Amino acid sequence: MAHFQMTNQDKLKSKKGLFFLLWSLCILGSWSVLPYVQHLELVPSSVSLAKIFLLVTAQAMIFFGIVCWLSYLLVPKTDLRPFSTDKPFKRIVYPGVLAGFFVGLIIYLLDVTLFRSSVFSGAHPPAWTGLLASFYGGINEEVLLRLFLFTLVYFLFRKIFKFELHNRVIFLWSVNVLVAVVFGLGHLPAAFKLAAPSSFEIFRILLLNGIPGVVFGWLYWSRGLWTSMVAHFVTDVVIHVTLV
Repeated sequence: MAHFQMTNQDKLKSKKGLFFLLWSLCILGSWSVLPYVQHLELVPSSVSLAKIFLLVTAQAMIFFGIVCWLSYLLVPKTDLRPFSTDKPFKRIVYPGVLAGFFVGLIIYLLDVTLFRSSVFSGAHPPAWTGLLASFYGGINEEVLLRLFLFTLVYFLFRKIFKFELHNRVIFLWSVNVLVAVVFGLGHLPAAFKLAAPSSFEIFRILLLNGIPGVVFGWLYWSRGLWTSMVAHFVTDVVIHVTLV
């Protein structure tokens, strides 16, 4: 195991440019969500677009710079392999697109049936803003929640519980569910700037974000970050562009 970790560490340390690329993409992703945020009026109209742009850029540079740097330090200390590009169509494109499409379809069907009375059901900004915002989901949220948070929690679990390889899958699923819950909770503050909180709406937000969170997490640890990014992007496109 020690030899494997050292090999994994050496490989990742030679990929500093990859983490710099992810950091740059996260800055672009932060820009892409601005029209969506503006349409939902999550930012006061009194704040100028130039000021919003500068604030978002500065926050993204600092926050995702720290996230990418910590991920760069953490990933080599685990047995996760988030950057595998072996057989890209079989490992990344096909499973990412298929998983993203079906997760998006499930969320849509739940939204128009079980949650049709929700104040958020059917409330979608213009498709072009949803398409742009999908890049934020596919890039920023996957870097933050999977590459950083999933890896961090998994690293801590290994340190605390010192589990054996035959128990690895159990701990991976435990981490996955935990991070998926965090993913759902992270959507609550923005949602309740638009509507008053209620147990029904909270359940809806946690479920409709928890389902994709579990799928994206599974793709992350089984197939890699690129696959979870593709799946997340496709899911958001299905929800915010195709089936609006």
